[in-house]
Parts: sequence; structure tokens; C-alpha cells
Amino acid sequence: MQHEWTDQERSLIKEWAAFCDVRRLSRGQQSKLLRVAGSTLSQLHNCSYPGRVPGIQERMQRHMRRERMRESAPSAPPYATTSVTEEVIRAINIAHTERVIVLLLGPTGVGKTMGIHRYCQAEPETILVTAGIGCSPWAITRELAGRLGQSWQGSVYNMRLQIADDLRGTRRLVIVDEIDYVKEPVVQVLRQIQEDAGVGMVWAGTEAYLRRLRARKSSTIRQVLGRIKHAVHLARCTDDDLAGILAPYDLSDEALEALVEGACGEARRAVNAMVAAKRLNGKGISAATIRRAYETLMPVEE
Repeated sequence: MQHEWTDQERSLIKEWAAFCDVRRLSRGQQSKLLRVAGSTLSQLHNCSYPGRVPGIQERMQRHMRRERMRESAPSAPPYATTSVTEEVIRAINIAHTERVIVLLLGPTGVGKTMGIHRYCQAEPETILVTAGIGCSPWAITRELAGRLGQSWQGSVYNMRLQIADDLRGTRRLVIVDEIDYVKEPVVQVLRQIQEDAGVGMVWAGTEAYLRRLRARKSSTIRQVLGRIKHAVHLARCTDDDLAGILAPYDLSDEALEALVEGACGEARRAVNAMVAAKRLNGKGISAATIRRAYETLMPVEE
């Protein structure tokens, strides 16, 4: 049975079209959001779709509602340079310039990843890989091959040789973030790629990762440790760092003091608390609001 379009349904299509235009959502993105085919989407925009329009329009309304709520939600402050991010960028520069392996170690939430992304923005040829649970030699070589535009061919050994060949002479940099998930077979593959290609490489993680590497009884682990040219041990954020990150919020001295005190030197924790405080009280944020906000976060590990 042919669907008879109502004025309300036509009005909603116009609202959806304006919503997508403002946010520059392509037809492909709209199809994915609404879970419809491209031809169906075209008919919807023309108010000529003969099928079940109400169900699709419910999805339109839900998505517009969620997106508007997301846009009005408290946001994190813009990027701010800190002593930690400056040290991260200096360390990455060493790896890039001298074409060596640099180990970048520090607590979670202090700004390692922020500094890494800042460097990648300045040096877009940098290859950034984030390791994950179950990261294997196959997975890491496949990821690097994909970043270099290669198709998978043969074994990990063959792919390692091809990756090194493509990187050789390019003066590019490879960064592996969250290296804590990576076991020795993977770092051996990364070490061999770095040596064969002669490019800089950064491994970013926590101090616990270096302790685990050193504690291994493997006879080959010294090959890895011996190739690390420079190890950077990051401290927690200073009070001045945190004050700089939070400057856009124009807090009172008491509120800022409460925010810095509860952060325990972690930039991420301070930002999360500030967002939570804005959620609790979007207008005037007091020290009491900050303390209540910290109570909603995970406690700091002793």
C-alpha cells in the first residue's frame, strides 16, 4: 500500500535536511545513521518514499535529539601547552631527528597522548599506531602496512621486510602509543623494522611496562633494551600546568585550588572533574561543586 505523506512528515524531512546541512552530513553518513539504502534516502528527501516512513522518522528524531544534547553538554577546554606536553614533544623530536628508538614513559592522564597528537598535527607524515589488547606481530605489521598503502602479502616476515623497504629513506617517524599492551614478539618486530628502515620510532607507555620488560628472563630482551636510545620519564603535571589548562573556565581562587588539589597531578582527571562540575552546576562553579564533582569520578589508586 502506498504511503500517504502528511504535512507533519514533510516538515520533519525539511528539519532533517537543515540539520544535516548545518553539520555537513553527507548522504552516505545519513544512510548509515538511519540504516537505509541510498535510494531510500533520496526518496525520503523528495517525500516520495512509499514504505514505512514513521519508523525511519523516529530514528531521525532520536538522532537529532541525541546530537543536540551532545552539542549542549559540557565540553573539555582547548589544548593547552604544559611542561609535560613540552617534554613529550622534545622526546619525539629526538627520535625523529636522530632516527632512533625513544621510550616515553609516564603516568596515565598526564598528557602523553595530547603531546603525541600535537606533534602529529605539526608533522602529518608521522605514522601513529595505538596498540590494543591482543596486539600481535601480525596485527602490528598489518596496521603499518595499511598506513603505507600496502596490501597484505604472505607472512609477517615478508610484510616486515616490505614495511622497512617502504620506510627506508623517507625520514618518517613511527609512534606506537599504549605500548603497555605489546609483548616481546611485537617489540622485536618493531625493533627490526626500525633498524632496517633507519627511521625514528617512539614507544609510549607507563613505567610499569619498562619494569615488565626488564623482569623478563628472555635471552633476546636485551636486543630490545639495548636499542632504546633515550628513555624519558615523565612526572605528573605541576599546579601551574593544571592552572593553565583550566584558565578558560575563569574559576575563583578557591574553586581552582579545589580542582588542582583533587587532580593529583593528572590533567585528564582535572578536566573530567571540571566537565562533571559544569554538569552539576552550569553557572557559578564553587569549590564545593568541584569537590562533589570529584566524588563522581573513579578514586585515585593508592
